[in-house]
Amino acid sequence: MSVTINQPKNKKQQLLDTALALFVNQGIYATSTASIAKTAGVATGTLFHHFPSKDALVLELYKNIKQEFALQIAPFELDATQLEQQAKVIWQQAIDWALANAEQQQFCLLVMQYQPLSANTKAQIFADEFGFLKEIMLFGQQHQLIANYPIELMLESAHGQFLTSSQFFINNTELAQDAKYREAAFNLFWQSFTR
Repeated sequence: MSVTINQPKNKKQQLLDTALALFVNQGIYATSTASIAKTAGVATGTLFHHFPSKDALVLELYKNIKQEFALQIAPFELDATQLEQQAKVIWQQAIDWALANAEQQQFCLLVMQYQPLSANTKAQIFADEFGFLKEIMLFGQQHQLIANYPIELMLESAHGQFLTSSQFFINNTELAQDAKYREAAFNLFWQSFTR
């Protein structure tokens, strides 16, 4: 499959954009640093000037995507009487982001299976960018609106449900705006955490 890259403002961003397209089209393991550099139109040395290894490139790309994603979620003051509705707004914003950024979302799915990045590294990035989710869960538990399950398990489950639901909608774009399906996806998520 041919990959076309628009010329970004700088070489580092050009390498990140090229790597994203190649990783999604070929897989992370199957994409070499040489192919990234060649497709980006830069020397391999330029790639290694910005990223000491392919793993460093994958890590930076993953962090950048998660940061961009987290910025799209509107923060608000938690309200025990509106917690379900607030969670629904966050859920729908997240699904909308995934639909608008399918390539980035696909890359995030690939990273979950990429062994050179440890589970601890991935979990730390998630915690750094999405710490507000833990706050929501703890708030819900304090107000007896969310089951008193271990937070780490709940966060992992929530992440898995989001990845599964977003991939479903990416693969079934005709259902992505169907209110029945969107409501069902949220309800499956929410009901797994409530009493």
